[in-house]
Amino acid sequence: MPLPPFTAAARRFLDEAGAATPDFSALTVLVPHHAAARDFLAGLRCALGGRVIVPPRCLTLPALAATVPGRPAAEPDSRRLADIYGFLRRTGRLQERQLWPSAAELARLLRELDDSQQALPTDFDDFQLCLERAYRRKLGSAMSIEARLAHELWHAFQRLARPDAGRDYAERLAWLAEHASAPLFHLDLPGLTAVERAFLARYGESQQVIPLPVAPAYPERAAALAEAWAGAAPLAEAACLDGAVGLQGAAGIEQAARAAEARVLLWLAEGRERIGIVALDRLLARRLRALLERRQILLQDETGWTFSTAAVSHVLDRWFGLLQDDCYYRELLDFLKSPYLFADLDPRARQAAASGLELALRRRGVVEGWERMQRLARESGLVEAAAVLDRMQAARALFGAKRLSLAAWQDRLLQALDKLGALPAFEADLAGRQLLAVLRRLQAETGDDAATYRMAEWRRWLLLQLDQLTFVDDRVESPLRLTHLRAARLREFDAVLLLGADAARLPERAAPGLFNEAVRRELGLPAQAEKEAELRAALADVLARAPRVFAVWQGRRDGEPVALSPWLETLDLWHRARFGRGLRQPEARHAEVVAEAVALPEAASAARAAGLPERVTVSGWQSLVACPYLFYARHLLGLNELDEVPEEMDKRDYGTLIHAALAKFHEDRLNLLEVERTTLDAELASAVNAAFAEAGQRQYLAEAWRLRWQRRQTAYLDWAVDWARQGHRFVKAEAKASQAVAVGAAEIVLEGRLDRLDAGPAGPAVLDYKTNPAQTLRKKLKQPGEDVQLPCYAWLADAAEAGFVVLDEDKVAWLAWRDGLAEAAQAEAARFAATFSVMAEGAALPAHGAASLCRHCEMRGLCRREHQP
Repeated sequence: MPLPPFTAAARRFLDEAGAATPDFSALTVLVPHHAAARDFLAGLRCALGGRVIVPPRCLTLPALAATVPGRPAAEPDSRRLADIYGFLRRTGRLQERQLWPSAAELARLLRELDDSQQALPTDFDDFQLCLERAYRRKLGSAMSIEARLAHELWHAFQRLARPDAGRDYAERLAWLAEHASAPLFHLDLPGLTAVERAFLARYGESQQVIPLPVAPAYPERAAALAEAWAGAAPLAEAACLDGAVGLQGAAGIEQAARAAEARVLLWLAEGRERIGIVALDRLLARRLRALLERRQILLQDETGWTFSTAAVSHVLDRWFGLLQDDCYYRELLDFLKSPYLFADLDPRARQAAASGLELALRRRGVVEGWERMQRLARESGLVEAAAVLDRMQAARALFGAKRLSLAAWQDRLLQALDKLGALPAFEADLAGRQLLAVLRRLQAETGDDAATYRMAEWRRWLLLQLDQLTFVDDRVESPLRLTHLRAARLREFDAVLLLGADAARLPERAAPGLFNEAVRRELGLPAQAEKEAELRAALADVLARAPRVFAVWQGRRDGEPVALSPWLETLDLWHRARFGRGLRQPEARHAEVVAEAVALPEAASAARAAGLPERVTVSGWQSLVACPYLFYARHLLGLNELDEVPEEMDKRDYGTLIHAALAKFHEDRLNLLEVERTTLDAELASAVNAAFAEAGQRQYLAEAWRLRWQRRQTAYLDWAVDWARQGHRFVKAEAKASQAVAVGAAEIVLEGRLDRLDAGPAGPAVLDYKTNPAQTLRKKLKQPGEDVQLPCYAWLADAAEAGFVVLDEDKVAWLAWRDGLAEAAQAEAARFAATFSVMAEGAALPAHGAASLCRHCEMRGLCRREHQP
């Protein structure tokens, strides 16, 4: 049985400290992360043959600094950010929208200066000369203002008695070095700051600082990487990476996630349990996690997620939106559907409040306004919704103050969450508990800040905190770890998956800061090159330590090719030059990996009907013809979307109102030939005005659309009168028709609603009003089988004529179905029966709609057809 990892480092530790066996509690071993501590202690137990010991303290440097006794707490970052904001606001040199972003940027700069043990010149002129030397030009007015702010701010905060987290950390380490009383051991500690390097050097002046190197499992790979990346002298026998390192580019995010899933499944099948997944692409990591959890394979997430991306934070975001946007209906409905709210109500009452108000909003078209929403709930008899809105109004009243301190705003927010019934649900949720702890901690940290802020200022401050703080789900214990590349260093994984290894993410690019790279070097701050060198060293460690490493990335994004990481690209080219073959694996190999691992489940876009519907509308039949999966999702699963609340009147609303006006006009005037044309003009105008009157109270564009019809009214009456002279007589508008169809032993009823049914010389005539362009409608008539509307209507009404009435053209036209309407109707009836017969036998309902349909389909996120391999 092989010895555990880190055994060599443990033996080196015993060489120096073996006399203390079995009690090593007085000794400290510095580790880069807690996983390395676990592996080191395992190696120590192995080196001692399993003897019972009291282990040494294994701490990271920040954890060691936290052990310093008797020091007051440092100024929290949240309070320091507010102090910097107040400093910038008092200077009056920046616009309000620039204050918080500038404060956050300056806070990072001050922390970097502290970590690098750098000081700015006392005199601003000297600082300006330093910047001009780096920029190689005179400073412009804007840069001069930023430089002066940074200079004044740094010196002002250096004089503060209470240190920030950076200064406090440095002072704690200095105290530890001064009071060193025992040797200090350390594993490899990559990425040390100047403060940390100075601590080790000063500690070593009075006590031994003993490194415990942990050699990689594959040193020959480390030599090969040095040759490939650093241009080291060619090796006589370089390590071949076939089978050890693989690169896979995928056509999109779904393909990349499935390639990663297949690789993980293959490794598990091979018995590789400790798998590290380096999440370079967070979106791809989310998708992979979902695919694995579908197979009951859990990931232990060491990276965490920022609170701003958590579902529980969505409650805060929507609440702030409601306060700012006067209860905009989309945000209101989203808010009411949250499972974190009104936990004290019966779930059915919460659902009734949300669904009832949604239907009323879509029916009445109310877009915003707290009072309008409450009035709508009362007038519609929605008792549950009215009670919920009253509670929301009470919570809203807490935010009526013009200016409050940050702590007071935090208190108001917590009170509002209580009134909204959110606290019990937050406490019952892992992320919710952590978020509440954050909100309460922020309140405590700013309790002594007397400065006051408007609500908008406080909200920006709070969102900055939530963007920086993370929550971690610590409930999952799994050998599959989702981690960062730096945290994967010095880890003994059986295999490592690099997720999203493209050129934009590896190496990662720091966001542009206050100063460019030349200025950062002049000031002694870490430059991008240093950060990249550290990251590449971490990648080299992973490649030299893990038996298998596989990199996956999206080879194309938004139709454009995406380059592989330049480091991996260089490695691939080196391998090709050395061994005549690269490390990339083609798509065909991915298919083989899937087959070797385990068959993936059938894609969501190939569903089967569990049973046949009893009734199908013509529009439902049209969706089945256009895309079977669309019919399945809409009509069998019942996922069809509700109508949108009309925020601005569009052409569909225009068509609906014109339909209603024409129905009223023809019902009141059955015979157009018995009165003068001026009477027809007046009656139709009156019907149109009445139809648009209510819409005009809610929609400011209604009058423009009414005027649009006014220009076409004469053309419509010209056509309508000529249609009547041809022997057609209006029978009914919005006529309902149905037909029962036998499908095996069952029966399905096809239902339709005809815009207009007339009696004509040859028999019934079906008229379908359209505001589409005539050219579009002619194309529909030229493609038999694609558009089922007219043949179905002809079948349901046993019509002799059917066609479109083109309303929105300068000349109203009748586009009749081509010859053979009766045959087309019978063919549609036969196709309807045959289609549902094969569905009853279990035929699949795949997603195969045309691209034009998919582009606007509300089910595209469910079928995921565009993401299928």
